[in-house]
Amino acid sequence: MDITVEKLMTIVKEALELEHVELNDFLDSYDSWDSLGRLSLIALIDEHFDVQISDKEFNEFETVSDVLNSLLKKNSQ
Repeated sequence: MDITVEKLMTIVKEALELEHVELNDFLDSYDSWDSLGRLSLIALIDEHFDVQISDKEFNEFETVSDVLNSLLKKNSQ
């Protein structure tokens, strides 16, 4: 599946119920970044991109860009 910035932004907005997202935003700066928001994002990434991210790896993400870079890396393998 094609992984694009726009598609990831849409998924992040949906998972975290946000109006606006930037690549350099820190995930923990969002009020909705809690355990439920995190699980929602993981599920939507799996559903839309067919990519599984381990909890350990997901815990290392600080920004939306970190998520994108990981997805792109996994997609190219």
